[in-house]
Amino acid sequence: MSFLEPVLGPRKPNVDSADLRRAAQREHQLEVQKAGLSERFDWAVVYVATEPDSNRIVLHVEDGQQWCHAYSEFSLLPDARYGNDEVWHKHLPGDALRRQLPNHVGIELDHGHPHARVIARPKARPITTDGAE
Repeated sequence: MSFLEPVLGPRKPNVDSADLRRAAQREHQLEVQKAGLSERFDWAVVYVATEPDSNRIVLHVEDGQQWCHAYSEFSLLPDARYGNDEVWHKHLPGDALRRQLPNHVGIELDHGHPHARVIARPKARPITTDGAE
């Protein structure tokens, strides 16, 4: 401790841009390690099937609810697994997929595989009163 510390306060450490960058990288690595599946899904690139000759995402209906099947790798897409020559798909970050889908559509990761997980459950659609008497 210097005799000037009571007057000037503690000395500030000498930090350069490389130190700052390393600290930011360490903090980012900790965030990634602590992140759950849903957060990691948002950061990762996923693959979804699209309708032929259009860019519309294929939706599946199960028990009256709509689902989007997203895959963590291209090779896991159903058409790619079965060796089809043309695999209609698009790849995008998980958070971009969430923004493109309405709330009433759920998202399942790697459907049909033992490690498949639900990322987002479909929200209930509002009930309309059109045609009600």
